[in-house]
Formats: sequence, C-alpha cells, structure tokens
Amino acid sequence: MRRLFPAALALAALVLTGCAQDFDKGPAGRVTDKVKDGKKFYLVVDPAKGGKAKGAAGEKFRVSKYDYHDCNRGAKYPKCVDD
Repeated sequence: MRRLFPAALALAALVLTGCAQDFDKGPAGRVTDKVKDGKKFYLVVDPAKGGKAKGAAGEKFRVSKYDYHDCNRGAKYPKCVDD
C-alpha cells in the first residue's frame, strides 16, 4: 500500500502535465474570425494597423479552447488572452 500511493501520485502528475495545451502565439493584431474544426480551435488575426488588410485574409493559427472563447471578433490579440 505504501508503494502504491507514490506511484498513483506520480501518474496523476504526469496526466495533468499532459493536459496543458501550449501553442505558439500568433501575430499581434485584431481578431477577424474564429474557426472551430472538431476539437481544434483557430483564430484569424489581421496584423495590419488599420484592422483590415487590403486583399489579405489574415493569419490563421491554432489556440487553446480557453483562448478561443476569451477572444471575440474585433478584440486585440494577444491582449484578449492576457485579460
């Protein structure tokens, strides 16, 4: 029994560490679109100063589901993640 508890504790720590999602941050700019593809979440950010780049659709990058829900269209990225 004494050996079982530390092993279970180590396994729980390993599982919790594996649950954290760490994606690269995308470019700074305004969120122009949000895309959900199954269990994957994406933001589309327009890095232009004016908010709308002429002829460009913006950059699409993967984010965690929490960042996806925290960032609304028109919000400044990455500030919407840090709030």
